[in-house]
Amino acid sequence: MTDGRHYRVRLTDGSVDNIHLRIASDVFIFLQRTHELFTQLIGSIVTISSFAVILWSLSAATPLPLFGRDWSFPGWLIVLAASYAAIGTLFTHLIGKPLIPLNFSQQRYEADFRFAIARVTDQSEPVALMSGEAVERRELRERFSRLVGNWVRLVDRQSVLVGFIGGYARMSTVFPTLVVTPAYLAGHITLGSLVQAALAFQQMEGALAYIISAYSKIAEWKAVMDRLAQFEDAMHHVDDHHDSKAKIGMTVLPGDDRLIIEDLLLRLPGGEAMAAIGHVDLSRGDRLLVSGASGAGKSSLFRALSGLWPLGEGAVRFPENAKVFTLPQRVYFPLGSLRQAIAYPTLVELADDDAIRDALQAVGLGYLTHRLDEVADWPSVLAGGEQQRAAFARAILAKPDILLLDEPVSALEEADAMHLYRLLAERLPRAIVISIGRAATLGPLHGAALELKRGVAAEAEPLIPPPSVARVRS
Repeated sequence: MTDGRHYRVRLTDGSVDNIHLRIASDVFIFLQRTHELFTQLIGSIVTISSFAVILWSLSAATPLPLFGRDWSFPGWLIVLAASYAAIGTLFTHLIGKPLIPLNFSQQRYEADFRFAIARVTDQSEPVALMSGEAVERRELRERFSRLVGNWVRLVDRQSVLVGFIGGYARMSTVFPTLVVTPAYLAGHITLGSLVQAALAFQQMEGALAYIISAYSKIAEWKAVMDRLAQFEDAMHHVDDHHDSKAKIGMTVLPGDDRLIIEDLLLRLPGGEAMAAIGHVDLSRGDRLLVSGASGAGKSSLFRALSGLWPLGEGAVRFPENAKVFTLPQRVYFPLGSLRQAIAYPTLVELADDDAIRDALQAVGLGYLTHRLDEVADWPSVLAGGEQQRAAFARAILAKPDILLLDEPVSALEEADAMHLYRLLAERLPRAIVISIGRAATLGPLHGAALELKRGVAAEAEPLIPPPSVARVRS
């Protein structure tokens, strides 16, 4: 999860699905199958070692009379058992090879279905309020249909494989006897030797046919290995990936306290231009309001400033040792106590308890201080406005040099929004604050505005009267 890899992998490799379930389910299956196959392999090796000695001595005492000639040679029973197992293994592989992609798809479809169920459960309130059960039911039914369809194909192929393995196993009980019967009929060996040779041959061949008996597990193990290898490669590829469209330069200005954006052009993964900014020059304490229609690239601008969106051209120069803190549009609450939720992303044991309580009081959530150690599903417990107040408490605790706020007061009344922004000016007077929101609501709280239009160079204008004026030029 270092350096946002869990997010950036979406931009570099869209084929990696359900990362969380790959870690949970696929790793478990990999460990389980590896243990089973390894122990079974050890058993086969021990059996081969034990019966190879017996078969070698029986090969010397057992001729192979065919067509009036003895075709035997030292160890011929071992060679014949290995050849028989190799032919069976070849046919098993030809029949069972499709199980690998089928198992791969089965893991994916199961993960997709589990994710969809979990998502509906998490969003049960809006689904119920809007009576959207029919839509959710249809989506779940489609995902379940893909899961069942692949499962049917998987079972069909496994049935064919099991049928072949069953026939092979039955033949394996007869074949050793047929091999040594000519020597017995010719009087070269006794009935006891025939039975001994047949049993030893059968044990030897069964051990050599390890792949045949374990092929279904091997196919599942290989499919899980492919999924985990794909995931691991994608994680490595995130750091090594050099997209031809990723030309945004991120540099530091030594000894300077300004944030400068020059000729920035943001692009979509497909290469289409999204937002263009000519020149922005912000100093300590400046406030910039970014607005624009949906899809104009406002949130992508924040991702670029956070280092998560490299697609585009231009340059962004940061103050030396600047701490960038972003509050996304949708407030996120980690699992755990309210104390950890407010301290996020700082580990709770590193957070100052008095500072947390003071921040909650300042943003109007003082009535929650007695619940700091309570563990709950906080996105469900707290209303939208309370969640946004909690986000402002995080910003106060983080004390960033650059604060990025994406629709931070959309669920609050205008008076509450003005109070929180004045609180930021009081507690973080030297922070550069860039907000996304409506000019009518947030305009009086910022010194300059920048309206983004998709595919059009942004024109920045100062707001009159500005609380603090940012030097912004298009």
